[in-house]
Amino acid sequence: MKKLKYFVVALALISLASCKEDDYYLFNDTARLQFGPDISRIYQTSFNLADTLKPFTFYYENPDVKQDTVFFDIYAIGGVSSKDRSFTLEQVQVQGVNNAVAGTHYVAFNDPLVSKNYVIKAGQVHSFVPVVVLRDASLKNSNVVLKFNVVADKNFQLGEANNLWRKIDLTDRLSQPAAWNASASQYYFGKYSIVKHRFMIESTSQKWDQEFISFVMADYALLQYYTGTLKTALVNYNNAHPGNMLKDEVGDLVVFP
Repeated sequence: MKKLKYFVVALALISLASCKEDDYYLFNDTARLQFGPDISRIYQTSFNLADTLKPFTFYYENPDVKQDTVFFDIYAIGGVSSKDRSFTLEQVQVQGVNNAVAGTHYVAFNDPLVSKNYVIKAGQVHSFVPVVVLRDASLKNSNVVLKFNVVADKNFQLGEANNLWRKIDLTDRLSQPAAWNASASQYYFGKYSIVKHRFMIESTSQKWDQEFISFVMADYALLQYYTGTLKTALVNYNNAHPGNMLKDEVGDLVVFP
């Protein structure tokens, strides 16, 4: 019985080692490419999918600003190389939404103006993906979605399936910043609406864009100050408009938690 027991244990260990070896070769058999979080959070698994979607709006920009750039982090797997390695991206159509149009809403990924920047430099495994977005007049009245994938090419095969794509939600209207996430909604700002967003801007003379919300969320005392200010401003508004309390674009009362 003891010999049988040892035999079973040995088989289990061999099987486990085999699985580990398979996993190892999955990521080291050849050069692979995938998106990832900010390099400062690369070892924090909770952030692996943090930047899959980035909302972007031209709303805060001066009218003469006609384009901007949205950056994503990308990583080579399988070690460094002694030479620069270009990589390839392509747009993916998303059903049920307005898809971005190359040349109208963004500079095409195969345009030399941007494709020259899609490179993992020699001796490195990390790079930034600059996506140049364009301020088309249609964005004043709508949002478009730009989803794009990593493409296998001569330099890279594909990495983990969950990290092969990224997405931009693009508009020229007020839109929900990524920092206004589920936690921010539940504890501080409540459900997002354009009416509420505009009210917050007008009440505090702050942009309440991605940069400002991230800054406020990182400082609890400042966050408490602004949430208190917003609640007071809303009470004052409603008191000044009896029978016509502030409602959002779908007719719901604007509230802060």
